[in-house]
Amino acid sequence: DNGEGVREWLRIVSNGGFERRLSAAGVRLVFPDAPARPYTLIGGHPQTVWFDRVRMAYDAPEDAKGLQQSLGQIDSEIDKLVDAGIPLNRIAVAGMSMGACVALHLAYGDGAHAGKLACAASMSTFLAKDSTLDEVAKGRFQGPDAVPPPPLFMAHGLLDQMIQPRWAEDTRKRLRDAGVPAPEELELFPVGHELCEAEVDSLTKFLLGHLSGARAE
Repeated sequence: DNGEGVREWLRIVSNGGFERRLSAAGVRLVFPDAPARPYTLIGGHPQTVWFDRVRMAYDAPEDAKGLQQSLGQIDSEIDKLVDAGIPLNRIAVAGMSMGACVALHLAYGDGAHAGKLACAASMSTFLAKDSTLDEVAKGRFQGPDAVPPPPLFMAHGLLDQMIQPRWAEDTRKRLRDAGVPAPEELELFPVGHELCEAEVDSLTKFLLGHLSGARAE
């Protein structure tokens, strides 16, 4: 995932509206690059991906090592924003596909700032059936010492043949069971494994709604 490529994709899909509307509200956008790593699904050849997949399946094992490396990379980006004077409760993480999976782990799992961010957005993704996030989130967001979880936006392409909508729906249910405020219904759009203007508009409204004012400490 190339950050500038994602920026350009969003610009094209939204006719420039995504970045324009957020920038007008004083929101700074950062588009990090995924690292190049051997990717099993293309025979182990290098690919810019956030983690490895041995199979494209809900029950395929989670790449814990790759995820931890990517979490460390993005946590470092968040640290830079904090050093620049932006509080954690004014920072959001968002992504699509693999990037969305990383965003979920950052906001609710083993991210260094999990539970402290303004919000998170996840599009066209799923958590592996054996993901560690479920138990980590339960420990953080449920019980007597629970902290309030950041709001979550979720959306998916109804015609997605790469990541099946039912995997996303199962993920949504698991997140709610773990104390994460996933939406009561998964937002579905009539596209495949891609973005559309209506979806990006919904995402933009969500981000504006949660970044225009800080979450309570």
